[in-house]
Amino acid sequence: MKQLSLKKLKLSDEDNFRKNFIWNMLGMTFNSFNSLFYMVIVTRINGTNEAGIFTLAFSVACLVYYIGIYSGRVYQVTDQNGIISDKEYILQRVVCFVLLLLISVFYCIFNQYSGDELVIFLLLCLMKGFEALSDVFYGVMQKHNELYRVGVSLFLKSLISIISFLVLDLVTKNLIISILFMDLAWIVVFLIYDIPRTSVFLEKREKVCLHHIRDLFLTGFYIFIVNFLSVYIVNAPKYAAGGLLSNSFQAIFGIILMPATLMSLAVQYFIQPYLLQLSNHFVNGEIKKFNSLILKLLMIIILFGIICLIGVYFFGIPILSLIYGIDLNAYRFDLEIIIIGSVLYPMSIILSSALTTVNITFLQFILYLITTTFSFFICPILISNFKVSGASFAYLCTMLVHFILYFGTYVFLFKRNILFKYKK
Repeated sequence: MKQLSLKKLKLSDEDNFRKNFIWNMLGMTFNSFNSLFYMVIVTRINGTNEAGIFTLAFSVACLVYYIGIYSGRVYQVTDQNGIISDKEYILQRVVCFVLLLLISVFYCIFNQYSGDELVIFLLLCLMKGFEALSDVFYGVMQKHNELYRVGVSLFLKSLISIISFLVLDLVTKNLIISILFMDLAWIVVFLIYDIPRTSVFLEKREKVCLHHIRDLFLTGFYIFIVNFLSVYIVNAPKYAAGGLLSNSFQAIFGIILMPATLMSLAVQYFIQPYLLQLSNHFVNGEIKKFNSLILKLLMIIILFGIICLIGVYFFGIPILSLIYGIDLNAYRFDLEIIIIGSVLYPMSIILSSALTTVNITFLQFILYLITTTFSFFICPILISNFKVSGASFAYLCTMLVHFILYFGTYVFLFKRNILFKYKK
C-alpha cells in the first residue's frame, strides 16, 4: 500500500513537471517570437525606415528591462534560505519598475529624441517595464511549483498583444497607436491574471522589512550588472550600428539578427524548468548530478544549434526574404555567421545560471566586463569598415570571446573543487 502511494506521488510529480515544462515552453515561445512578428509587421506595413527606428527602440527597451528585473527570477527562485519574503521581492521589483521608467525618460532626453520617435521609445520601454514587473510574480508562482501559470500568462499576453498590434497597424498604419494597445494588453493580463494567481501565496499579515529590500539591492547588484551587460553584448553591434548605419541598414541587420535573438531567448525553455533541480543538487551537495544536468542542457543546445545551422543554410534567406518582403540574398553568409554566434551564447547562459545557483556572481561580473569592453571597441571598427558584414562578424567575435571566458572559468572552478564552496 505504501509502495502504491509512493508510485502515485512519483507519477503526480512527473505529470506536474511535464505540465510546467509544456506550458512554460508554449508561453516562452510566443513571447520570444513576438519580436519577430513585430518586425515583420512594421517592415511590411510601415517600411524599412520606421522598422529601423522600431528595431533600435525595441533593443533599448530590452536593455532597460534588465534594470526592471534587477537580480532576476533565477536568484529569486533559487533562494532557499527563506529570509526574504515574496512580498519583499515584489516591493523591490516595484522600486525597480519606477527606476526603469525614469531612466528611460532620461535616455530619450540625453539622445534628444522628439516627436513620434520619443513616444515609440517610451511606449516600448513601458511594455518591457510591465514584463519586468510580471516576472517577480512569475517567480512566486514558480517557487510554489506552478510554472505552468507563468506559461499561461505569457501566452495570453503575447497572443493578445500581437493580434491588437497587427489589426491596429493595418487599420491606422500608425506605430504609436499600435504599440499603445500592445502595452494595454500586457497591463490588463497583469491585473486580471498575474496578481490574483499570485496573491493566494502571499501572507496577508506578513510584515515587510525595508532593510531586507536594501539587502536585495546589495546582494543582487552583481547579478543585475551581469544581466544588464548580457543584453548589451548581444545587442552591441545593433547599438553601434545605430550611429554608423542608416535606418534601412539597421532594419536589415535587425532582420538577420532576429534568428539569433530567438535562439538566445529559447534557451530559457530548457533552463527554467530545471532551476529548482539545480538548486536542490547544490543544497544537497550533489556535484555529480549538478554537472550532469549542466552537461545535458549544453548538449541539447549544441544539437539544437546544429539543426538550426543546417536549416538556415538551405532555407534561412529565402524564408526571411519572403516574410519581410525584402531581398536578402546578399546577406546569406552573414546570417550563417550570426547563427554560429547564437549557438555559443545560450551555452554561456547555461553556465551563467549554474554559477548564479552556487552564488558565484562577482566573478561573472568580471567576465561580462571583459566581454563588454571587447565588444565596445571591436563593433565600431568592424561596422565602420564592413557595414552589415562587419556587424555580423562583431556579433560572432563577441559571442566566441564570451563563451571561452565562461567555459574556461567553469572548468577551472570544477577541477579545483571550488564550485560548491559558496552558500547563499
